[in-house]
Amino acid sequence: MKYLSIFSKHFWPENFKINYIALKLKKNFKVDVYTSKPNYNNLKYNNIFNYKNLKGVRIRYFSTFKKKKDNFLNIFLDYILYILNLSIKINFYLKKKADICLTFATSPIFQSIPAIYYSKIKKIPNVIWVQDLWPEVLEDTGYIKNKFVIILIDQLVKIVYDKSDLILAQSESFEKHLKKKYKLKNKVYTLYQPADFSFQKYKIKKNKNFHITYAGNFGRAQDFETILNAFKSKKINENIRLNLIGSGKKFDYLKEEIKNYKLNSKIMLSSFKNKKELNKILKSSSAFFISLNYGKSLNKTIPGKFQTYIAFGKPLIICSYSDLNNFIIKNNLGLACKPKDTKKLIYNINKLSNMSEYQKKKIYLSSKKVYEKLFEINKVTTKLEKYLYMAEKKYVKANLL
Repeated sequence: MKYLSIFSKHFWPENFKINYIALKLKKNFKVDVYTSKPNYNNLKYNNIFNYKNLKGVRIRYFSTFKKKKDNFLNIFLDYILYILNLSIKINFYLKKKADICLTFATSPIFQSIPAIYYSKIKKIPNVIWVQDLWPEVLEDTGYIKNKFVIILIDQLVKIVYDKSDLILAQSESFEKHLKKKYKLKNKVYTLYQPADFSFQKYKIKKNKNFHITYAGNFGRAQDFETILNAFKSKKINENIRLNLIGSGKKFDYLKEEIKNYKLNSKIMLSSFKNKKELNKILKSSSAFFISLNYGKSLNKTIPGKFQTYIAFGKPLIICSYSDLNNFIIKNNLGLACKPKDTKKLIYNINKLSNMSEYQKKKIYLSSKKVYEKLFEINKVTTKLEKYLYMAEKKYVKANLL
């Protein structure tokens, strides 16, 4: 049985897709995970340790900066200290057996540096699963505007990709972008994130109100202004409610807008829920909302919440410039519009709220088809295993020449 070392800034008890992937991979691999102590969304966990065995997955936790606020400085310190700390302390695990190295590369892409170092010392292949495009995502969210700094970061990103033996992209658009920009041939493949819920059974629910749910981050990448404007206009059907769940920089902004425009009876705002609570809310929802602003990276991104929504077979309402708009329309998963198009968003919301049971069932069946083809966790894991073995063969062949 092969030994797999997974590097991920985020892991259990934080709720990320790599958690479920790791538990699936342990059937065919001995899995070690190197991660930071939980610090995401400022959630507090008791009894956090340096080591944990989670159903056969061995987890090593490394200390990082305990950020109290989600400002740029705190986030930067959290990331940089994790990278430095792990890069140093990973030396204590060099004697541990490992055959393949995998990085689940959420932002920042540089969290893959300890894995690259580890793989070079151990002389094993290194695979990186890219979830965000850098430096494009920094430009999209406005964190960095200095062109010289962007160019510098871009050169560092290029080094990361050059030092990786195989690159997995979270969408087809990501794959095309990486191949074209960095001239990466026969090295980049698409691997979608899996859904973290099994596909739900179809149930007819006659609710008095039509509940739209958004569960995720309230940040610069999302466009909430358009849907707020829709509810402020009072042109939304009377039976429609909006449920916003999450945290981020825009949380206080949303809270103030809801209060100032007296939308409390229409819009419910709450912080992150655990998986059990979220499952209950998603099951009772009538539709789901996805929001993305314009951006070089954002236009190519499939948000992790998309796979989660798909698992419940409910209509999707998307407000973005992304490739996801066409995907949703093409596969009959819901309706889409662009940010700032309040009139079209109102039309879409009202249209979905008036759907017949037949139309709802059609969307449910379309969702099931897409889920089983692209996002079912066992299929995603099987593909990932194939790519891991491919990386190993490529590495062995390259080092024999």
